[in-house]
Amino acid sequence: MPRRSTLAVAALLGVLVLALLAVQTGAWVDVVGTGEYDRTNVTAVDANGTELATAEVRIADSYTKRYVGLSNTESLGPDEGMLFVHDGEAERAFVMREMAFPLDIVFADANGTVTTIHHAPVPAEGTGESDLQRYRGTGQYVLEVNRGWTNRTGLDVGDRLQIPGETNGTGAADGTTGAGEVNDANQTRDPMATCTANGTAAAAMAPAERPVVSALDANGTRLGSVRAMVAANGSEKFTGLSETKSLGADEGMLFVYDEVGTHTFVMRDMDFPLDIVFADANGAVTTIHHAPVPPEGTNESELTGYEGTGQYVLEVNRGWTNETGLDVGDRLCFPANQ
Repeated sequence: MPRRSTLAVAALLGVLVLALLAVQTGAWVDVVGTGEYDRTNVTAVDANGTELATAEVRIADSYTKRYVGLSNTESLGPDEGMLFVHDGEAERAFVMREMAFPLDIVFADANGTVTTIHHAPVPAEGTGESDLQRYRGTGQYVLEVNRGWTNRTGLDVGDRLQIPGETNGTGAADGTTGAGEVNDANQTRDPMATCTANGTAAAAMAPAERPVVSALDANGTRLGSVRAMVAANGSEKFTGLSETKSLGADEGMLFVYDEVGTHTFVMRDMDFPLDIVFADANGAVTTIHHAPVPPEGTNESELTGYEGTGQYVLEVNRGWTNETGLDVGDRLCFPANQ
């Protein structure tokens, strides 16, 4: 091979190596740029469908756009933001890399239901990448707005983001199904229409999915909701929450059985008290127990047995059923699209 060709090949290989290094370090974003951003309006509505506010957002729907985020933005207007769009729901972590202003970071599931809100300050000057705080949440969409926007508008966990299904003639996300369902969130509908029939959807839930379980009264009025871990097999049901140090205010565990039966629960190795809610195949609540932490040194044979009949058992922080007003005869609702 002629020497000139050899040098050309070597130079090309060198460029490729540098490009790969750039990808690893994130510098590749500066090389290729992020391209133009589509824009849309995201509307926040409460659980009753009342409009809270609207934000004009840029859409970050590619790796480079999501990596850069708002780090190249000096400031946002009062009702501006960025919407991060992913292919599906998953647990994600965001950092305030090279940010010049604080943010509210809002995670929402495929239907636009808000699952987590963080209020993120600007990191201290000189903070290294590995030292940046991780703001974690589960969702398909993440909305970043000025810090204080959620407090000002009243947006809270359980409310919803309405994301138009079309942006500049294209789908707002690869997950257009989720965005489409958000569009009609404020239409009148039977609250129980999204509940499972005979538990088929709930039984198919994987533990990692952490579905939202809603409590409804006899009239279908929403009382509250929790994001629940799913215990579907024998070992998960035996362990329960015994290896969990604490639950968030609206977190819990859902025990799923193949059919209705009589089940007995004990507070084995528990560090915090629970409400234990039994529900039948249709989600109707049959029994509620308020279970304290057993005295230290209580043997397995001496543990109180909390018995009930149902196909589902929901464990939540003690007092949750009183706070929400959930009672026997009310219902637990499992979203059919979880």
